[in-house]
Amino acid sequence: MDWNPQTFLVFMITLIGAVVLLVLFLNLLRKNRKTAKNESRYPSRYVCLDGDIARSLSECLIDNFLYRNGIQHKPEDLIVKSAERKFKYDWFLPEIDMYIEFFGKSDKKYLKNSDVKRKFYRQHGLKMIEILPQDLANLDETLPPKFGKLWEKIATGKHCPNCGESLDRRV
Repeated sequence: MDWNPQTFLVFMITLIGAVVLLVLFLNLLRKNRKTAKNESRYPSRYVCLDGDIARSLSECLIDNFLYRNGIQHKPEDLIVKSAERKFKYDWFLPEIDMYIEFFGKSDKKYLKNSDVKRKFYRQHGLKMIEILPQDLANLDETLPPKFGKLWEKIATGKHCPNCGESLDRRV
């Protein structure tokens, strides 16, 4: 092939154009792969039976358990506004001045933050019940013992999971 200056110039422009298109195409593929990887298969918010919003399915199960047993609770808010650090609780039970925390992850950073949060509760004399992932298998058996004698005070009875009405003792 005879490489005169015009032929060489056309060849180089075509080659550069092909490389630019290939790079754009590969970037587009990479961007789509990252977006697909970051998108969860599950929603990031769940609406509980009582209308509360939970950030995970596990939290939704716990909130629904509290609701079905007639336990007054406030979901996720700041515990104490301190200068050092702000902590959020998962649930607060105003009737007995107690917090509930669900420690659901097991990575190192989360475990370290969980320990800091436990220490915070102890230092400030706040009552707190921990719920762990293994407790979720049967909340009706695992949670009442965690409350001890307070369970009788706060559990006002079973409620219908659909309408929220109190169920009588026959059910």
